[in-house]
Amino acid sequence: MRTVYALFVGIDDYPGGRRLRGCVNDARDAESWLRQQSATLAPVVRTLHDGQASRAAVLAGVRQHLGQGGPEDTALFWFSGHGSEYRTDDPREATGHAQALVCHDSLGPTGQPLLQDSELGALLDEIAARGTHVVAILDCCHAGGATRDSGFAPPGATSRGVDWQPWWQVTAAPREGGGESGPDSARHVLLAACRPHERAHENLIDGRIRGYFSHALLGALDRLGSGAPYGAVHTLAEERVRTRTPFQHPELRGPEDGGFLSGAAVATGPFLLRHTAHGWEVNCGQAHGLRAAGAEFTLLDGPASRKVVVRQVHPESCLVEPEGWQPGEKDRYLAHPVTPTAVAFTPAAVTLAGDPGAVQLLSAAMAHVPVLAHGGDGLPLRVDAAGGWARVSGGAGHPVPELPLRSRADVDRVVDCLAHLARWHHILDLHNPDPWLSSLVRVTVEETSVGRVTHSADGEIVCGYTLTGREPQVMVRIHNQSHRRLWCVLLDLTDRHACSPHLYEGDFVGPGRAGLARRGEPVWLRLPPGRALVRGAFARDWLKVIVTENELNLAPFRLPAWPPETPEEGERAHREPAVDGLLRLTTPSHRRDAGGPANDVGRWGTAQVVVRTEVT
Repeated sequence: MRTVYALFVGIDDYPGGRRLRGCVNDARDAESWLRQQSATLAPVVRTLHDGQASRAAVLAGVRQHLGQGGPEDTALFWFSGHGSEYRTDDPREATGHAQALVCHDSLGPTGQPLLQDSELGALLDEIAARGTHVVAILDCCHAGGATRDSGFAPPGATSRGVDWQPWWQVTAAPREGGGESGPDSARHVLLAACRPHERAHENLIDGRIRGYFSHALLGALDRLGSGAPYGAVHTLAEERVRTRTPFQHPELRGPEDGGFLSGAAVATGPFLLRHTAHGWEVNCGQAHGLRAAGAEFTLLDGPASRKVVVRQVHPESCLVEPEGWQPGEKDRYLAHPVTPTAVAFTPAAVTLAGDPGAVQLLSAAMAHVPVLAHGGDGLPLRVDAAGGWARVSGGAGHPVPELPLRSRADVDRVVDCLAHLARWHHILDLHNPDPWLSSLVRVTVEETSVGRVTHSADGEIVCGYTLTGREPQVMVRIHNQSHRRLWCVLLDLTDRHACSPHLYEGDFVGPGRAGLARRGEPVWLRLPPGRALVRGAFARDWLKVIVTENELNLAPFRLPAWPPETPEEGERAHREPAVDGLLRLTTPSHRRDAGGPANDVGRWGTAQVVVRTEVT
């Protein structure tokens, strides 16, 4: 049984007239919910309410209580209280502001410093690095940045935030350097009541003062259960908060398919269907490649006949209607995983040549894969079959190894390879014909003291190994050249036909500012395993930034290399047909603005650079 070391902090009784009324209620209700999970979890709880929640006590609770967790345990930090933000010139804070939690003794002219995002985040990540699954749930203003203004409050609601005060003296916690490119080391999961620049609110709900987010999150967990994936829990909580106020957007920073309080992978689709005040909605939209009404999604948690059809396409989501079935009352309170089954795309044009028998088998197998077709105008791919082997060629990227072609299973694997290459190329080619936002962002790759950076005549950024054979290190920045805050994600498409957002997994970048890949740590570039480090050897990475004015679902942009390193990766890639359709898009015949005025929120764009890492 998994042990959950939980620290519940609820602060209403702030000094200096900054009182709140629902934070202790939040903390107590959250504790009660956790204790009710004793059949599957073993909670070890510490609580800090009001005057108990000094800065020193909160830090001690994190270090000493949550720090007890081992590799099979979970550390849960729940904070309900005031949050704050302040301006900073720290280049690692892309919005120009840093966030902090307000402890009980942080208010007043002789108060203690705030609990800064950098300090709290480093402590939580330190615990996570030891193998403990760490979850932070923050119901306070500016929560989306509190582990790393004034807001509009709905009628009757109280804002859970305070303005920055000049007597709070703070020093940013240092960050360690070094490390390799690739996914960061273990990090905590963050469920935040709002975006970093927003305020969170509390109000009278069901006869008691509660935080909008805490009430919505616990309600989602009651409906879904403690093992539900973070993505499903977040999407239900976010919708419930949005029904109360359009000015508070809960955030999830962590694995969408990780199980709540465990992080274990949960079988689910990359997209979710939920019921909203506007009708049924899927969190897939134009920015993912969905272009027009008529696309079809199939529910994955019930009979295969349950489908929904897209009626309106928005930048980050779409409104849909059930087709041939009537949702029950229970369906309205769940998040259903869905996968697209009919979308607008251009199939890859595959030429088959060689042994007639093998060609016939491949042709029959391809007939069941909608992203592949014989001929046409799509990505040109070719299969040469001879002597029991198949050579797949075409498109960009490093040549893929030859595949055996001696059995029906071999035929299916060749077709999987073709689908994988087509999927990767359509991520690579993703762009919006409306170039407005695309013209406002750019990606730069800057030289450090390790390796050198030059530019080739064909526009590639060339990064060379040192004379002693060390891999080059570079700094990668995403520049927002607009006058508004934009959300960006940086995709790394490698020439091994992999795609990952690990370098910059989605965050807001302030106007005129730049976001740093890997939160300011160098990006190490190297030739992939198996590629000899000889003079002239090279590898390519395509760095593509997708910029929007709202967050995107990142699941469709995750693709392992070909061939997959493990059978599990191959199975996972094969089970995610959603990426096929959503990223195989056709150019729309007209520009869409999601029904809004020109230059309104919701538009999106892309920018891309090609990096060539070579041995000189």
